[in-house]
Amino acid sequence: MKYTIYALFFSFLSSLTIVSAQRYEQEMFPEVSTELAVYGSNFSTYSILHNTFRQTLTMCVYRPAGDTVSNRPVVIYLHTGNFIPFPHNAGCYGTIDDSVCVEIASRLAKMGFVVAVANYRLGWNPLASSELIRRFTLANAVYRGVQDVRTCIRYFRKSVAEDGNPWGVDPEKIMVWGHGTGGILAVGAATLNDPAEWINTAEPGKFMIIPSVPMVMPVYNGDIYGNPPAPQTVCLADSFYNSLIGVPVGDTMCVANHVGYSSDISLALNMGGYLMDDAWLDSLTPPLISFHVLSDGFIPCENGQMGPLIPPHFETIMNVTGGCGIHTLIESSYHNNEIFKVADDCLNSPFIQAADAVNGGRAGFYPFIGTPGNQKAPWEWAAVPPGNANCNANSVTARAYIDTIMGYTTPLVCRALLLCCLVGTKEQVKTEIPLSLTPNPAWQEVSFTVPGEYLMQAIEMYDASGRMVRSLNDLNDSSAQLDRGNLPAGIYIVKVYLAAGIVARKVVFE
Repeated sequence: MKYTIYALFFSFLSSLTIVSAQRYEQEMFPEVSTELAVYGSNFSTYSILHNTFRQTLTMCVYRPAGDTVSNRPVVIYLHTGNFIPFPHNAGCYGTIDDSVCVEIASRLAKMGFVVAVANYRLGWNPLASSELIRRFTLANAVYRGVQDVRTCIRYFRKSVAEDGNPWGVDPEKIMVWGHGTGGILAVGAATLNDPAEWINTAEPGKFMIIPSVPMVMPVYNGDIYGNPPAPQTVCLADSFYNSLIGVPVGDTMCVANHVGYSSDISLALNMGGYLMDDAWLDSLTPPLISFHVLSDGFIPCENGQMGPLIPPHFETIMNVTGGCGIHTLIESSYHNNEIFKVADDCLNSPFIQAADAVNGGRAGFYPFIGTPGNQKAPWEWAAVPPGNANCNANSVTARAYIDTIMGYTTPLVCRALLLCCLVGTKEQVKTEIPLSLTPNPAWQEVSFTVPGEYLMQAIEMYDASGRMVRSLNDLNDSSAQLDRGNLPAGIYIVKVYLAAGIVARKVVFE
């Protein structure tokens, strides 16, 4: 009951701290519009007959009603469900219409974001008698889910480049947010950078069927973006893969979607999910926010054994790393969240102060302590609980937790997506001025270009801690080049000064 009171208190406190409504920081639009759309398709192996079938990948897009801004940040939101279709997952949730999905997406849209609550491919075998088979099928379910998330990311970028930007989005400001199973995919989309990470794991052999055969093979499963690896145009099952999983020889496993567009994101948010393997996290991982219930009996907050959430079967599967462990790694090794540590009015929030009092100095991490009934996901509720599950129906308490989640998240999202205060300043970003950065990611030199009616006066580059590491002054030009010099690989923020204001972007050096 203790943390329920805290959540309700902070919900009340947030209503007292609104000084003036600022887009992306407070709700500004009274209504939202929703639209079902298709963002791609790919082949699924979820079938009792083992044959693959082409699945249409759908999403529900939330937008602020009556908004005329055409360069809005995108939030791709991912539901939970244990990679099993609802209600066959024996749980309370598992669709894009879950109460928490609708609640958070609506709140974000009222703040000015475009939110795509996305479906993704499902299917694994949590009831297999062999731990190896459980691990194999789960690894492939996570892989397909991450591929679908990246297909959705590329869909939005393609829609801007080729379709006239029908959703009114900024292709440089895309984040992924998920809870439960969706949190696993959000973390995966932020961290899985190389197919070799399925082989070179922190825990040796974790994703190997036998020492020479990995559980995920791009030739059959597609690359980490969901496309057949070149020169393949399609992934097909052969006799070898048939012997592993039973998919008939000749069945299609993977096809391409939106090739040629980036799958990068600027931020990931994880509510109750986990990192598949510690080796996936590195210095190129974007900023990451996590919420985790410390008493979660299924997903450890640190590194430890997790089990399938398909009651009454609770066989163990493998070691994973929850929010506590993820953010310990970030602080000790990779420092991905330094952008959250710059002290100024943007981050002067009672929710951030509350988290900092209990998160052990792990910026971007909010641990929940003492949830009602020891719930592992107190932000969820079911309006009409199914008869075969003990579901939370208390929307008041769940919304109070969402109040806390939004209160903590909003200033961090605003900072990470460069929507409000810039690193080391209190200046407001001008999001309407178009700025082109190429290439990005880059190896050595980045070119900056603005339309001819704008002239760049200066460019400053900052590392994640807010330290200025490069600058160009007295430009008075619509194009400029900035050399990397000896800067290490990582994510940097650039501020471009123009007479009309300041434009901010992220640059990745590989």
